[in-house]
Order: sequence, then structure tokens, then C-alpha cells
Amino acid sequence: MRGFDPRWQDVPHYIIGITRQIWEARHIGALRDLYADGLVVRSPASVVVDNSNIIAATMATLAEFPDRELLGEDVIWCDDPQGATKTSDAYVSSHRLVCTATHAHAGMYGAPTGKRVTYRILADCAIRDGAVYDEWLVRDQAAIVSQMGFDVVDWARDLISRE
Repeated sequence: MRGFDPRWQDVPHYIIGITRQIWEARHIGALRDLYADGLVVRSPASVVVDNSNIIAATMATLAEFPDRELLGEDVIWCDDPQGATKTSDAYVSSHRLVCTATHAHAGMYGAPTGKRVTYRILADCAIRDGAVYDEWLVRDQAAIVSQMGFDVVDWARDLISRE
């Protein structure tokens, strides 16, 4: 893995390792190094650009769900020769995770419900030079909302009205 810290054995080790570092170890500041400048993270709910906004979104999520855990299940990946540079190999990956969390504080999902939720996330990343430079993220919002006791359709309507 030319261009990456030698501690990473392969792409799955890197993806699962940085996920643990950011979310499990709560090293939010590591995003400044692990996510490239100008990074774009796309999801059905938003497009977030650059590290400062990623860090803010991460901190907001952890404020609402302080015990959130991301448990990596699988990473599939391949070389990305078109993304490579003179100093780094490039790869694309798809990471399947199970997330567990307790809705402990007010935030995007409203007043705290105290409910424990479990849901899936898929994160597709493009990586080079030791950092993620593009990410597509999908989380099972219906699972989150329904486990909190909300009607999914009503919650979606409310979310749209808040935009």
C-alpha cells in the first residue's frame, strides 16, 4: 500500500482500523489526517464537504448518541489505478457495518428517547495518500426511527419540513 502508513496491512485493515480510531477510540481529531482536504461525503440526507464540516457532523452524532459503536462486518475492495498518484496507490472499498447506539440527547432525531437502536451502514470510500478522499454513505434511517418509536413516514415528512 504505497502512500499509506506501514502499519496498515491491507485495505480492510486500513478501513476497519480508521473506523475504530475515529468512532471507538473517539479520536475525532484524527479526521484531519485520515480524511483528505476537500473530502466530499455524500448520503441521501446531505452532502458534506471538507474536514471541518465532517468533524462537526461527527461530534453532533456523538452528542446525540454518546455510546455509539460501529462494528465492522466486512470490507470488499479493489485497486483504483485511475485514482493513483506518483506517490500513492489508490483503492475503492465498500464497508458494511452494524451500528448500536442509545438516543441519549436531543439532536437530529428530536428529544432524547433513551431507546437503544441497532442498524446497518454501508460506506463506500475512495482512498489514496493515506486518506479517504471521497465517501458515499447510506444508513438505515427507517430502522433508527422505527426503533425509537416514531412512524417512519411521519418522521420523513417532518425532516423534509425542517429543510
